[in-house]
Amino acid sequence: MQQEQIKEFLDNFFSNLRFRLDIFQKNKKQTDFYLASDFKVFDHMQLNENRLSDIIADLLNPNGKHGQGDLFLNEFLRIIGVSRQYEAQKVNVRREDLTRYIMNPFRRIDITIDFDFGDFGIGVENKPWAGEQQDQIRNYKEHLEKKYKSFILVYLFGDGSEPQSIGEDEREALKQNGRLKVLTYFTHVKNWLESCYKECKAEKVRWFLRDFIDYIEDNFKQSLIELEGGEKIDQEG
Repeated sequence: MQQEQIKEFLDNFFSNLRFRLDIFQKNKKQTDFYLASDFKVFDHMQLNENRLSDIIADLLNPNGKHGQGDLFLNEFLRIIGVSRQYEAQKVNVRREDLTRYIMNPFRRIDITIDFDFGDFGIGVENKPWAGEQQDQIRNYKEHLEKKYKSFILVYLFGDGSEPQSIGEDEREALKQNGRLKVLTYFTHVKNWLESCYKECKAEKVRWFLRDFIDYIEDNFKQSLIELEGGEKIDQEG
């Protein structure tokens, strides 16, 4: 008797579930005629490290095509904990900035944000998937140190791993002095984009930001989960 009751309960449950799913799919098909909720710009783009760096650099540029002035830059500075007065017209955002101030002058920092003609600069090394080359982060640190009176090096990795091309002691000292910021896509970049989305006034750009956020959720969440799982295992070990 009990088995028959369980069977009847399950039959009713799945019948009700199918009914609700049919209604949902029917309503979604009708609303998608106007909203296209499954359509995402980033599904049609072949993104690699360089293309992601191009997008981030353009959003950070006060003179970028987004038309929002320094709004996105200000939100980025807030995310990395920088409070600084500056003139937007004096900000210069560069891609692939050569390390001309050190003995190895042919390395390229993915993004450099130059404030007030050498007074303060931010270097962004974007590593969504790949690791570093030998001494890469140390070279970038030395270059920025000689180029600016004050600097911050932002290391942006897909799963938030620490940079390995610089000694641990030197790395920790830079972090303690606020000279090195290690960011993740799924946490920090996503939070930055969500803040930009809330403040952005151009609807076309808002849709782009929303799709970029969805792309990060689809592509970087698992990497962060795996890193946190590994760290938990290490701590327990």
